[in-house]
Amino acid sequence: MLRDARMAGLVKLRCSLCVDHQHPLVPLWEYNRPEERYDLSSRFEDIKDAILARKLEQPRTAPSPYDIWLDTRLATGTDDTWLAGQSLYAATKFCTLLGAELLRLEDTSDLGEEAQIRHGQALGFNIARCGEVEIREALDALVSLASGNTDEPHKAFGKLYVELAQFHLAKEDFVPFRKIMRDCILDHWPIAPGETVLGYFQPTRKLHSVGTAAQEAKIGPALLEQFLVDAGAITADDQRPVSRKTFDAVAYADLLAEVPTLVGPARMQHEMGATRMQFKSLAEDGVIKPRIQVATINSPWRISDGIALVEELLGIAQPVAPTSTKWESIQQARKRTGLRVGKIIEALRNGELQLGHYPNVEGYAGFCVLKAEINGMRPAKQKVTDQGFLTASAFGRSVGIRTSGWFKKLAAGGHTPETLTPHPKGGPDQSYLSADDIAQFHKRFMTPATMEQKFGQHRKILLGKLRAAGVEIFAPNGEDYGSVYLRNEVEAVLE
Repeated sequence: MLRDARMAGLVKLRCSLCVDHQHPLVPLWEYNRPEERYDLSSRFEDIKDAILARKLEQPRTAPSPYDIWLDTRLATGTDDTWLAGQSLYAATKFCTLLGAELLRLEDTSDLGEEAQIRHGQALGFNIARCGEVEIREALDALVSLASGNTDEPHKAFGKLYVELAQFHLAKEDFVPFRKIMRDCILDHWPIAPGETVLGYFQPTRKLHSVGTAAQEAKIGPALLEQFLVDAGAITADDQRPVSRKTFDAVAYADLLAEVPTLVGPARMQHEMGATRMQFKSLAEDGVIKPRIQVATINSPWRISDGIALVEELLGIAQPVAPTSTKWESIQQARKRTGLRVGKIIEALRNGELQLGHYPNVEGYAGFCVLKAEINGMRPAKQKVTDQGFLTASAFGRSVGIRTSGWFKKLAAGGHTPETLTPHPKGGPDQSYLSADDIAQFHKRFMTPATMEQKFGQHRKILLGKLRAAGVEIFAPNGEDYGSVYLRNEVEAVLE
């Protein structure tokens, strides 16, 4: 029996065993009216025969650490656990509630109702006795029970949450327990600013979910998720629903503010005063870089990047008469000489070239460069003799690609080197490959034909493996270079 009968009301349902006799506590009577319930002389008379007949006897049970702790604290006030700093009522209630929820993580189908209560009390006490860190770890484990799209904290913490949020919300001795659960909730659910969690007002947002962030940014969650994966806010293999796929709201606030302002190429061209081909060349050479390198996103560009480039170049440009024949647009210089736009812009920034601007043309399209200076930047042309050079078409056949102009396009984009030589009849420069050019291509790229040679399997099998692994052909910014793959991506799957 309890050492102090006056404590019976305090620990009702939380004390289940007499430690001295190792006998489970059993209900003696039930009366709703207090005057009947506390009429001991009448009540003892009612149960006298049952007691003498030993009908209330139960099998003995070894006391758990919880039973011994509670008995010792009631008898002497001694407590060497973290719970010593908590009221007995709050401590016993919390241990019982926490343990009951932790039972959901175990298979207790072989335990009766009373055995489950006692086992739960022991579970809860073994956690709570150690302090805040262990309690938090236990609550984090319960979060896994609420993984559905609409699951809220009460789904994870059950009656423990309900009691702390309602019946014990205003009780001072439950403050430490409410705070631990509040912190856990803030670390797992996207609580909006202005909400109150377990009595605590939340002034700012700590977490966003993909769903709440998409709603705030007024864009689709699938689109936003691509930006979040690219930025490292979430992982591509995160299988949680959008409402539970959370990330740090503060760390990625700038990204969320920026995404709705991004535009497609047509809007960028308009804002920069550039033609489609001019903007395409700037993008291919990385002079203008998208916010995200994902081909399926149609609006990856910052207007501010385009305007900044135009303003930068205007700062070093001089007025040029539209009728002057000494100057040509940057795009014309690229087309005439094969020089990359990125290389021309770099030379302008370094002061190696003069930059002009036609006053009658606004924006990027009005910039021009001196033809003579551009000619000086052209690589020295080599005569084709007996040096073993291959034509681009012959090299294409050697790697299984017969599409006309594919290698020239790949080289013009700056992705692999080529050797330019004068046309014997004064036509456009011809593209050849030296031994070093060929080595550089194979160092970076593979084709289905070279895969067959290296791995000894039919290309259909090899390409099937690449598709299954998500490896795609090399197509930066949507450019089509044919069946060309990055070597490092291929070898990561096939080797």
